[in-house]
Amino acid sequence: MPHEHPDLPETSDRALGIGAPITRKDFLNTALLGVGAALLGAPAPAQMLQRLEAEREGAAGGRAADPWTGPGGVGDYAASNGNTRAVLDAAHKLRDGAYARLPASARDTGEVYDLVIVGGGISGLTAAYTFTKATGGAKTCLILENHPVFGGEAKENEFVVNGVRLIAPQASNQFGVPRAGSGNVADEVWTDLGLPRQFAYGEMDASLDPLRIPLDNYAHMDGVSETQVDVGYFFDRASGAPRPTWVRNIWANDLAEAPFPDEVKRDLLRWRTTSGESGEAFRRRLDTMSYQDYLERVLGLRHEVTEYITPVVGLINGATPDAVSAFAASQIGMPGVSRARPLNGTGPLPQSFPGGNSTYARHFVKYLVPGAISGERSFEGVLDGRVAFSALDRAGQPTRIRLGAIVVRVEHENAAAASSPNNGVRVAYEQGGRVNTVRARTVVMASGGWINKHVIADLPAEMRSAYDDFHYTPALVINVALTNWRFLYKLGAPSCRWFGNELGFSCNIRRPMQAGSYHPPLHPGRPTVLTFYMGLYTAGRPAAEQGQLGRARLLSASYAQYERRIREHMARLFTPFGFDPRRDIAGIILNRWGHARQVQPPGWYFGRGGQPAAREVIAKGFGRVAIGHSELNGHQSATGAMAQGKRAAEQVLAMA
Repeated sequence: MPHEHPDLPETSDRALGIGAPITRKDFLNTALLGVGAALLGAPAPAQMLQRLEAEREGAAGGRAADPWTGPGGVGDYAASNGNTRAVLDAAHKLRDGAYARLPASARDTGEVYDLVIVGGGISGLTAAYTFTKATGGAKTCLILENHPVFGGEAKENEFVVNGVRLIAPQASNQFGVPRAGSGNVADEVWTDLGLPRQFAYGEMDASLDPLRIPLDNYAHMDGVSETQVDVGYFFDRASGAPRPTWVRNIWANDLAEAPFPDEVKRDLLRWRTTSGESGEAFRRRLDTMSYQDYLERVLGLRHEVTEYITPVVGLINGATPDAVSAFAASQIGMPGVSRARPLNGTGPLPQSFPGGNSTYARHFVKYLVPGAISGERSFEGVLDGRVAFSALDRAGQPTRIRLGAIVVRVEHENAAAASSPNNGVRVAYEQGGRVNTVRARTVVMASGGWINKHVIADLPAEMRSAYDDFHYTPALVINVALTNWRFLYKLGAPSCRWFGNELGFSCNIRRPMQAGSYHPPLHPGRPTVLTFYMGLYTAGRPAAEQGQLGRARLLSASYAQYERRIREHMARLFTPFGFDPRRDIAGIILNRWGHARQVQPPGWYFGRGGQPAAREVIAKGFGRVAIGHSELNGHQSATGAMAQGKRAAEQVLAMA
């Protein structure tokens, strides 16, 4: 039954808990002492103490020195929540031409590597894994990563709340277990890295009313998986309700309680149950039109259907349905253009590792540099282990990972003979305010296309032109550490959706995966993390303009401004169910991603006017440089990143 909502709550600083003192002793008393073995091989004591002080200041709810970035939590990722101010400033220097010519002070390190990989995300780490596996570790590889921690967008946030360690994804999230023996890249990676095929999740106490809690942060979003998870929908006057109202599981009774007009309900139900066709001809047809065109012109559905699904497409595809290819929508399983998913509660739910796909990155690093993560090489060992940062870039080891190194120039030593096996590639990077150069026999560019077109000095004209078809949009992921989630239990909704709000459209908690010493509780009275995923899009604008407008929104607000918005929004939604922002919020971490998604407009996949698609031009690489960033797959995912990283590594192996 619908639950009517009372008047808006008080929004003073005091009522919202802004500036309330937060105890930070939990980190030292619980997290650090509990992982004493992890400190073996860690940085020098002075460096560690400095880092611990920063982590204490960033622990659940603490204030960071940087008023834009905000606190980063505790643990390995405390200094790397999304695109921090330091990372952003360095990238903008590159964009603005600060390194069009290398400074006279640039230093040649004298290092020569068989392979230099630009970018330490999933695609770059997969390229290193593929190269190392194929060469038996007999050849040298250097990974240059601009962030303070490897992983790209596959990183995590960590909190300690009332003695409970909580891990949440910064961005990249969700996995499916590959079928053993299938021979695809995901199966190969899972086998070689020793990832398990079955997982344990926390269970609610049998004395409590059961809730269907998702295992990841996406399953509740589009309404298709609602037969397996409980979702609360908040409607207000702007979204059709006569007064603010919560309705649970609106699809369970065919939208009977949703405040939509009857004709809109009919079209939404038709949309949800319509399946796409199979075959190459249908795929190519989808790429000739936008998803909105397919829904409204081909299927004849009302525009309200497009509006309903816009937040999901805007987040996952990066732009609104009028700017996104219908084939791009099929890649993410949207109804109408992809195979219909079961609506009877069958089939496996999508899953998520505790920190999202940071698990892949950590296992790759353990494989490449065993001493870089404490603990044994097992799922439990890597989850419980800590990064020994000093071990990542030690001289003499076959693979080295250099953090905080933003690549500013990549250029063949002899541009006229780029493909010659005797040619080398000079790679320049800035680290700690100084520009250094190294020499590579081959290079894999696993960094985003928005970086590549600025740093590859001798990029062929055809490829430079192809990059003009790559348009990037931002995303914001917010993790809110809670002392308890009784308000969600009372609402009966571990996942929530709303309409027309600047803080995205949904949030949820997850059933926690449990392994090793990581056993967070699943009880309404105990701590958890509530995660918000938010796209920033503008309907009616071209993809490139949507990205520009979205980045302006993302970057213009300080941490304090976002914090107030989050607290006000949560108070508005949840105060009637006992939520108190002063008491229940233990910490908030922002993860801003300025180029989170590569948008795929019509024609992006299969080309236009008989010309090859831009992604095909880029994937060829040139000379001694292979290009393997994840967006060449279209929809960015961990498995797509692995496929591109492997392909690029195989290209450079063929050069040898």
